[in-house]
Amino acid sequence: MKKIIVCASAGWLSLWHVVFAAVPEYTAMKAGSRMVMDGFLDEPAWQQARSVGPFHFQWYQSGEKEPTEAKIVWDDERIYFAFQCADKHISAEQYGPNSPVSRDDCCEAFISPVPEGSERLDYLNYEINCIGTWLVGYHAKSRNADRGKWEPGGIVIGRYIKGTVNDDSDIDEGWVLEFSIPWTHFREFGAEFPPKNGQVIHVGLHRCGGKTNAQYSQWAPSQTERPNFHSPQDFGKVILSTKVLR
Repeated sequence: MKKIIVCASAGWLSLWHVVFAAVPEYTAMKAGSRMVMDGFLDEPAWQQARSVGPFHFQWYQSGEKEPTEAKIVWDDERIYFAFQCADKHISAEQYGPNSPVSRDDCCEAFISPVPEGSERLDYLNYEINCIGTWLVGYHAKSRNADRGKWEPGGIVIGRYIKGTVNDDSDIDEGWVLEFSIPWTHFREFGAEFPPKNGQVIHVGLHRCGGKTNAQYSQWAPSQTERPNFHSPQDFGKVILSTKVLR
């Protein structure tokens, strides 16, 4: 859990220092060739990039813990996310932009682009279900710009389903989701993109389990009593490296 130290002076209460709990770290390499968002993950960058590590079931109660493998790469124009999800019963009922896709089988990337200072807890959340429906949220409380749902455009999505959607009479294998986000989405935040070598962002990677076996899993677990992915102080640390994957 985070520790907050405050000081009071002349009737004002101000935030002085915030210490965050330890979070997982990942080094995202640079893609050396064109990335195509088609759900097949056959680009050299995806083949060479390592997984972020296991997803954790922070609020587990019962049911099967279906695993997720996630990777991150980037180039001068975009950042790319890939998820491979084992899933015996795939479901999705949300089809319109900015609809509540977290009710479906979906994966999410929450990105805090400023590594420290007053904007550290500002973030954008990208939620995409297994059939490619998206929701985007804009949260910049440091600038009084907590807009909620946002329609920025420019998101490119690829998906591949190994099974039948919304049919629990059979057993599915799983699904693959990849998507890319332009760096221009972060132009109102206090960080410069494309990144320099070693630049840090903080990222929360999440998965929702859909109608059947509705689990919540995360790469960097939220330190909250109840399921809540909107916990930017708990996002994992991602170091952007200019080492090229060819």
